[in-house]
Amino acid sequence: MAPRGARGGGRSGSHIGGRDAGYRNASQSHNNAESQPSSSIRGSNILEQVRSNPSKRKFIEVDSENEFTDQISMIRAITCILKTMFDGPWTSWKKVDKEHRDAMWEHFKGLYVWPEETDVLARKVWEDCMKKRFPDIMRRAHGESLKLAKAVNVNASLEEYWEKKIINEVWTISKWKRLSQSGKNNRNKLEDGFVSKHTGGSISIRQHKKRMQATLKRPPTGVELYARLHTKWSTQEYITPKATKVKAYESAMVAKFGDDTSCHPLLDNETWCDVSGGAKKGRIYGFGSVSDPARFLEGTSSIITSQEVVYERVRNEMRGEMDAKAAEIEGKRQQIREEMDAKVAAIDAKQQQIDAKYEAMEKMYAVLQNMMGN
Repeated sequence: MAPRGARGGGRSGSHIGGRDAGYRNASQSHNNAESQPSSSIRGSNILEQVRSNPSKRKFIEVDSENEFTDQISMIRAITCILKTMFDGPWTSWKKVDKEHRDAMWEHFKGLYVWPEETDVLARKVWEDCMKKRFPDIMRRAHGESLKLAKAVNVNASLEEYWEKKIINEVWTISKWKRLSQSGKNNRNKLEDGFVSKHTGGSISIRQHKKRMQATLKRPPTGVELYARLHTKWSTQEYITPKATKVKAYESAMVAKFGDDTSCHPLLDNETWCDVSGGAKKGRIYGFGSVSDPARFLEGTSSIITSQEVVYERVRNEMRGEMDAKAAEIEGKRQQIREEMDAKVAAIDAKQQQIDAKYEAMEKMYAVLQNMMGN
């Protein structure tokens, strides 16, 4: 990756724990507030009524990070829809049939409105949210079932069905237990003698990036974002020894791009992989499910964006118009050819008539000459 020019906001100078002092001072109170438990109600599980008048629906969009604007509120609304409309023996989002998925989607569409050209993308983002929230809801229901030693259904109206289908036919079989234990072991797997973890909470890495960008008035660097997700809010210390490898990354970046950190790229994937141990299963350490952290930080998503959806729609419309014009022109050409062929045929027929009359006149003239000669 080629070095970048100097950015506004400034990133030169020393880093302490991967975060410059100015950013720490500006965001310390905000971070402390996020880390403290909230006494406010996190939202009702009562399903919000569909607004029949589209003008009463809340306007949302899909941003460049392929998330809804006000993503946290959207996740709460989606979770509420899932929990209150949960009425089947589903153990995963994949098991939810199309009819119920469409019903949930239609209810969501009755609450919010977005640009029509991004409808396909909005459905994809909604589906992704459902996929992520479903296992969390099931995990909590399973935990409560274990605590109470009885079935705790997501939807209380299906208690008997839930106990028969989910408890007896899914959670108690050896295959599910084996997969559950395997997942638990993977989550507790030691790396460099420590369990890999983060301090980002339930907020997605994309939301953390947005909040940092709002605070810094510029995109955060890879080191700044990584430090936010892997340091203790109170002490700014890294949570595991592996996390401190960021210092080796900073040294490697200086060696590669020079001492002026303002000319460094936001993140260099190659250098980061070298110091962190490389990518595993297509993911780079420290950045969750983001497959290309450098592009993610620069604000260019590897997934199709809403702007690209608009461009694709315009291209398709223009292509359709051009095809229609071409078909119209070809139709007119064919009509002209047929008219010309008809005229040529008429001229040929007329010429044949003239030739026949001329031939008949010549015969008559020959007959008259013979008669006069005799």
